[in-house]
Formats: sequence, structure tokens, C-alpha cells
Amino acid sequence: MTQSPVPGQPYYPQQPSAPSAPAPGQPYPSQQFQAAPTVSAPAPGAGAPGQPYPPQAPDSFFGNLFDTSKGYVERYGRAVLVVAVVAIVVNWLYSGYNAGANHFNSRTYETEFSFSEFVVDLLMRAPWNVTLILLVRLFVELVRSSVRIGARS
Repeated sequence: MTQSPVPGQPYYPQQPSAPSAPAPGQPYPSQQFQAAPTVSAPAPGAGAPGQPYPPQAPDSFFGNLFDTSKGYVERYGRAVLVVAVVAIVVNWLYSGYNAGANHFNSRTYETEFSFSEFVVDLLMRAPWNVTLILLVRLFVELVRSSVRIGARS
């Protein structure tokens, strides 16, 4: 049973739910065997069916550096290593300067620069900073060697 339309509202005739569905009051068409449509294999490098272009690779600096399927690290690995080493050395010198500059002189009640504090701080922090530099170098070399292995296979 259908409800009568509410007075004042326009009447819209019932439409079929799908293009293949029969109109209201008509019987369903007979079932016939239909072959499945054939789908050709996509061209190499093409995206999934229905997508016009293949997915794009990220273009960020570190995204490309960590992507071991490209030779990106072959070109820019040395630059990353140099920038990291410069940053570590600048931080090391700045921490040594802060240690020497904050030396308090008890005779004049002022802070003054102490070269001996500067040198002691540099020597105390040297093992850690050398370890950081070696770890950055190791990381860049590991990524570089994984690119070479990926290119062979």
C-alpha cells in the first residue's frame, strides 16, 4: 500500500532504482547469459584501472633521501653529511663558548670569559660529538649501500 501524497506537495512518479530495473508495474526481463567484460592489462607504469595517472612520489628532501629505490642519496648524501657535521661542530663550539663565558670571577663579582673552561668543555664533549658525526656518516652510508643493492636486483 502506498500513502497518498501530503496535500500541497507535488507528486513525483516512482522511478526505477537502477537503469536495469524495470519501471513500476512491469515484469523483470528474462535472465540471459552475459559474458564478463574483458579488461586489458594496464600499461607498465600506469596507475590502477580508472586512474589516469600513476601515483606521484613525494618530493620532499628527506622523503627522497629515505627512499631507497632512487639514486637520490647518491647525489645528495654528501651534502646531507656536510650539513650535519657543520651543525654538530657549531653546536659543540657554542656549548664550549657558553661554558667559558659564564665563568664567575669572585674577586670582581663579574662573569668573564675563561679560556681554560672553554678548552675543558670542548675536550669533555669531544667523544659524544665524534660519535654523532660517525653515526650520521654510518646512516648515510647504509642508505647509499641499500640503493646500490636495490639497483642490482
